Amino acid sequence: MKVWLVIGMLIMVGLIWWYEWSRLEREQRKERAAVAILLGLGMILAVLLIINPELPGPTQLVNALFRPLGKIMEK
Repeated sequence: MKVWLVIGMLIMVGLIWWYEWSRLEREQRKERAAVAILLGLGMILAVLLIINPELPGPTQLVNALFRPLGKIMEK
């Protein structure tokens, strides 16, 4: 069942890629790189969350990183 979810997600990413890539001109290298990187990171995160839904999300990572800083600033 998870295989179909991953395949469906990959199809959606492919459609988003095709739509965004066709709208960007060849000279827009930085924009194309940004689209590729963001779509790639989003795809990796989506596949990981489909395979293992118990993984902590990005918000929990940010909380873990900045909680000590918040405690220091409260003092």
